[in-house]
Amino acid sequence: MLTSLSRVLELASAPARALADGASQAQDRVRRGGQAAFEAVGELPSDLAEAASVLADGGAGRRRRHVWSGEGRAHIEVRGLCGRSPQADTLCHALTAAARALRSVHWAEINATVGQLVVGYEQDGLDLDDLLALVERLETEHGTDADDFPGGRPLPPYDTAPAALAKMSLVSDCVGIAFAAARGLKPLTMLPLPVVVTESQPRLRRLLENRLGRHQAETAISLAGAAAHALAHGVAPLALDACQRLSQLAEFRGRQEVWARREHELVGDGEQMPAHLTPRPARPVPLPDGEVEKYAERISAAGVLGAGAVLAWTRNAAKSAQAVLATPPKAARMGRELFCARLGRDLADAGVVPLDGSTLRVLDRVTVAVIDSDVLCGTRPRLMSVQVAGAIEEAEVWGAAQAVVAAHTPQELAGPGPWAHDGWRLQRPALATTDSSGPGGPEGLRLEVCDPEGQWWGEVVVGVELDPLAEAVVTAARAGGTRLHLTAHAATGELLPWADTVLGADTCLAEEVTALQERGEVVLLVSADNPRALAAADVGVAVLPHARAGHTAAHWSADLVCGPGLASLWRVLNAVDTARTVSRKAAHLAVGGSALGALVAAAGSRPPMVALTTTPVYGAAFMAQWMGFSAGRRLAREPLPEPRLRGEPWHALGAVEVLRTLHRRGAYAGAPEPKGEEPSPGWLVRGYDALSGTPGLGAAARGTARLLRAVREELRDPLTPVLAFGAAASAAVGSTVDSALVGGVMVGNGLISGAQRMRVEEAMRKLLLAEQVTACRVEWTPDAGVTEAQLAALRETAAHTTVSSGELRVGEVIALRDGDVVPADARLLWCDALEVDESTLTGESVPVGKNPHAVPGADLAERTCMVYEGCTVLTGSAYAVVVATGSQTEAGRAAELAAEAPRPTGIEGHLAHLGRIALPAVGIGGAAVTALGLLRGVPVREALASGVAVAVAAVPEGLPLVATMAQSAAAHRLSRYGILTRSARVLEALGRVDVVCYDKTGTLTEGRLSVTGVAFLDGDEEPSGEAGQHLLGLAARACPQPKEGRPAAHATDQAVLDAVTADAFPDVDWQLTRELPFEARRGYSASAGKTPEGGVLAVKGAPEKILERCEAVTPSAPGTAGPVPLDAALRRKARRLVDRLGGQGLRVLAVAERPLEDASLTAEELPEQVTGLTLRGFLAISDTPRPGASETLAHLREAGVRVTMITGDHPTTAGAIAARLGIPGADAVVTGAELDALPESQRIAKVLESAVFARVSPEHKVRIVKDLQRAGRVVAMTGDGVNDAAAIRLADIGIGLSAPGSRSAGAAADLVLTDPSPENMVHALLEGRALWRRVRDAVGILAGGNAGEVAFTVLGTALSGRAPLGTRQLLLVNLLTDMLPALALAVAPGRPAREGDAAGTGHAADSLARELGRVLAVRGTATALGAVTAWQLGRMSGRAVRANTMGLAALVGTQLGQTLATDWRSPLVLLTGAASTVVLAGVIQTPGVSHFFGCTPLGPVAWTTVATCSTAATVAAALAPGLLARRAPAPDTGAAAALDPAPAPA
Repeated sequence: MLTSLSRVLELASAPARALADGASQAQDRVRRGGQAAFEAVGELPSDLAEAASVLADGGAGRRRRHVWSGEGRAHIEVRGLCGRSPQADTLCHALTAAARALRSVHWAEINATVGQLVVGYEQDGLDLDDLLALVERLETEHGTDADDFPGGRPLPPYDTAPAALAKMSLVSDCVGIAFAAARGLKPLTMLPLPVVVTESQPRLRRLLENRLGRHQAETAISLAGAAAHALAHGVAPLALDACQRLSQLAEFRGRQEVWARREHELVGDGEQMPAHLTPRPARPVPLPDGEVEKYAERISAAGVLGAGAVLAWTRNAAKSAQAVLATPPKAARMGRELFCARLGRDLADAGVVPLDGSTLRVLDRVTVAVIDSDVLCGTRPRLMSVQVAGAIEEAEVWGAAQAVVAAHTPQELAGPGPWAHDGWRLQRPALATTDSSGPGGPEGLRLEVCDPEGQWWGEVVVGVELDPLAEAVVTAARAGGTRLHLTAHAATGELLPWADTVLGADTCLAEEVTALQERGEVVLLVSADNPRALAAADVGVAVLPHARAGHTAAHWSADLVCGPGLASLWRVLNAVDTARTVSRKAAHLAVGGSALGALVAAAGSRPPMVALTTTPVYGAAFMAQWMGFSAGRRLAREPLPEPRLRGEPWHALGAVEVLRTLHRRGAYAGAPEPKGEEPSPGWLVRGYDALSGTPGLGAAARGTARLLRAVREELRDPLTPVLAFGAAASAAVGSTVDSALVGGVMVGNGLISGAQRMRVEEAMRKLLLAEQVTACRVEWTPDAGVTEAQLAALRETAAHTTVSSGELRVGEVIALRDGDVVPADARLLWCDALEVDESTLTGESVPVGKNPHAVPGADLAERTCMVYEGCTVLTGSAYAVVVATGSQTEAGRAAELAAEAPRPTGIEGHLAHLGRIALPAVGIGGAAVTALGLLRGVPVREALASGVAVAVAAVPEGLPLVATMAQSAAAHRLSRYGILTRSARVLEALGRVDVVCYDKTGTLTEGRLSVTGVAFLDGDEEPSGEAGQHLLGLAARACPQPKEGRPAAHATDQAVLDAVTADAFPDVDWQLTRELPFEARRGYSASAGKTPEGGVLAVKGAPEKILERCEAVTPSAPGTAGPVPLDAALRRKARRLVDRLGGQGLRVLAVAERPLEDASLTAEELPEQVTGLTLRGFLAISDTPRPGASETLAHLREAGVRVTMITGDHPTTAGAIAARLGIPGADAVVTGAELDALPESQRIAKVLESAVFARVSPEHKVRIVKDLQRAGRVVAMTGDGVNDAAAIRLADIGIGLSAPGSRSAGAAADLVLTDPSPENMVHALLEGRALWRRVRDAVGILAGGNAGEVAFTVLGTALSGRAPLGTRQLLLVNLLTDMLPALALAVAPGRPAREGDAAGTGHAADSLARELGRVLAVRGTATALGAVTAWQLGRMSGRAVRANTMGLAALVGTQLGQTLATDWRSPLVLLTGAASTVVLAGVIQTPGVSHFFGCTPLGPVAWTTVATCSTAATVAAALAPGLLARRAPAPDTGAAAALDPAPAPA
């Protein structure tokens, strides 16, 4: 009882403890903030004085000198060092000589790039004033003392001027806020006008910046704004500016701190100073505008035009000025500024030195990243390849060379050599020069190998290993659609396929940057030693080299300095895509804020207040600031990726050497694996953790959190901002109820969609949980001197423990048995008859025999001593040591190296695109209603309310819900076919797919071997024929008999036994006496047995092994003449037959026999009897196509969908399988190597014209998908293996098969096929196209109905002066005619394709645009005609309310009639139509409700009139498409009919 009570108290106090922690953290922050504020106040007078001097010194010429000193270093800017001239050279020599002559000076150098004298001295032995006096004297002597410093030069990071200016602005803001809050004087509301105009007009702002300088101009605007807004009582703009200044102060302080920390690294002892100026070339074309600049330009121009229109209409300058104040695009610039300020501070904390901090504001415009591959290299030498000459094992040469390389550093290997270890020697070739590059060069270092006796045994290439974060850097550089250009380098060969363009090692990067800029690209360049390219780039990022590369001064030409190492570079590149997103969102917020501000200004307020008018603008700016700051904070908290330690060639080392190497690397020392920086959880996170751990409350807390996350994701829908703006616009004109209705629709849609997403994610979680892999861990730890004897004892003495694969660590030993899924990448220590299915990794369906012998220089598919995560053990057993886990495995690399695919937009995204196209028409409609009302004398506020009502009516409130429900219904129907949809949004792409890329093994084929034919020297036969049966029966005798209930040990044996079982070959007379299992070194299996005719030896195996043991051959037909001698001619014929079958992609087995006098042989005697055989024939074995695969591909081709097969298998095998499946172009197989050799344009053309790709890596698969997408194709990628995961993630539709070893593919896929039947692809595409038809019908209801509503409102306003319908009435119309009927159409089972329906492939927006044009013409016209007719007849009664009600009823009736005509067979459509009619009648006829919606009850005559008008308009709409179709060309409907023979099941 006491235990339970204490548990309850502990659980109840957990949230309270979290809150207390939060309060303690807040108190600590307040204390530290107060201390910093106190220090800042003490420094304030000097900072203000400095700021004043900086302001006075603004402009192109500058008199103020940049000076920094600290810890015995001084940087002093010198006049006259801004170029290369004899005078400048003379001054340089004089400065350095004079400075070096001073007492206590250790060294003095000139930094020509920044025009500074840099001095190292004893801190207590020299005063900075003495150095300044020396510099001033020499300037005077050389006649440069009257020169100005260059004004356009970037401010050094140590400069205190930006911080002083920011403090001055902050102080003015604080004083202004206090003055405005006091409200001591009458507000001068128009006073901020000049400041706002200057700040918001880009041309005026640039003019001021060119005149004063960027920082000075910004401060001048801030000071003027502070004074003006203070007198106008504008607290909001002052608070906004204060937030910006605080963030900038933090950024500037970070710059100063990181400079002070890293100045010694940048300067060294003076040897890292650039002696000559590297000029920053002029950009060939102006820097392209980003999202912020484009929107700012447009909004500013629109604001000026709007103010002019207000002035022309009202003749009131005050209202015109108020319109200007209401529309400045503050949010765009402030959102980006807060993000960049936070990013700058965090990058400084990470060690990035901003030599030009303003370039962070250009990150959002970067389109191309160029990386000099040298920066991706690590510090350790690495043996790249070996070429052996003579009779020696390659593994022996590799091991000896590896030992020599491991004993030396790259700096030592860059010397003349030779280099020796344990007697073996590496030396430069005789023709090589001693000054040739070391192992870090682009082509590596080629060396000769000599043994202890001096014998030459070949050559090796030595390079350097990749930096552990190299792959993470490449991934970050490619994120968000940024194109990657990578220079060729020996060490980065495995990364080059991920680059969009590979540049030659001799490419001039500066010229490449200029060429890219001329093409309109914004270039970010990363290099360690290329000052010209760094100076030419828009964002130059220098990476300080490791010690192996020596000293360099190239970083002084860069904008940002990172390194050594790639951690800080990864943070810079990782920020590019986020910067782009922040700028786009900030620009959209600026548009919304300005539009709402203009609306409020035009509507007016009671009483008029400038503060109320400008509230939307400043509210949007606050939101943009918070969004930018939050994005920067999330980036800072993002942990570094897990380093990938890929330097050791485990396959090239012997088993004992692998264990010893792991021991040296600390795998058994208990050292933790390298991890990224983990941010400490906040108090809210700890509070949530406490709640989630509480019984009862835990499940509810976790479920609520998942739901909220799902709703948040769904509210990122492209239409959400449009609906939010509509709600805000309604509130702006005083219609809060209407605003609440629109907001309610938006939130409701998010909840429904979020619940659907949560259900799918839970199903996926359960599916992946069921596929968790376990491992058999061996409890044994080797010591540093492990021997072969210890390995032998391991198999007999070690204990085993079953653990999850996630618990394995590098260096642990695992045991493998047949049927196991390999839990991690591992190096074999011992194995017995081990065969592994590596088709999920390499694409080859043939089982791979394994042995523990080293295979130096082997490709991934040929590393027989390695086993890889996700592959399946077919037979045998083994012990292996883990060398990689998690994301460091080959499977993890293939899944993660692909850049994050863009989030699917869903149907909502395409419809939002159409909405943006139609937005001008909506604006024109709303403006027309407003203008007509004003012309009729309607008050401005009422006229604007009518215009807003029309705009709200044009927004399809029901569209998000309709799209979500349609996609959810489609996902539910697909689940009946075993197709699990991860996100319903991806289904929209199914209706547009025009290319399906298939992996071969396990996808189009079953991934298992089967007998597909038999062949004899005198002809081929079918396996079911009499000769084929006899040959299969003999081959089955040669197969080792499987154990009871278990498959055969080898896949080929199982294929033969399956064929025997399938065709029921009887062999009751065979009595097995002895068998010889298959071994790779022997090449065959054999069995001895007894028959009624006597003893028989049956043998099958590799043709080359069997033929050399054969002496005779029998004809194919049984019962014919006996064996004939196998002479040379017949042997050649047999080899040609084997070559022919192999050329068809078939695996060939030879079958032979011989009689035995005594079948009772021992195991030792049986191999001796395998001679003098009689050849009986050959078996052709291949991977089996899945049943229905050929028919599925034929259906797809008939439907206009192109089929492409991409496999890692051999080209011959790929072509043969493709031909059997009926894929066109199967005879023109393209390999990955051929693609690598083509330039980008030719490669894309080759990919477009080819259908079969073989010998491709995961990188090649990604490149093929990207090339198809660049060519405008909509691509679906289907696969089941690790090697497919990256391409699946990148494709428009990723489809993974749920199968053993396919976790990576399933995790990356959008659709998961739990049933791998090929027909499911047809079902999926069928549902996708049916979804598009349903959505097109629903869009017809939404868009056509809204067009009719707008047209009716405009016509009614033109005829009567007032809009016949208000916002509530239009929302009611949308509810009755859009939400319910359109929802019914969207979720109804798919109808067959009708004549006139598009096939569904191609660009969705184009397809919808064509449909939308027809719908707007027919449905909009008919709807407006019926409503206007009824409304005009109602006006004859003289009562406006009655006429408006009749128009409303006719509007609803006409739209419902057209909806029923669209799909009158659907019971759900009929039901919703009837329900909408009843609701309409109830709303109109119920007095209180009718008044709320602005209606009045109608009598029988009015209802009859409404019904007649609605019916006539519906009939006209039904007849119009036929009339229009007669004048239009007949569409091609064959593709639709081919794929859509029948509707999907209900």
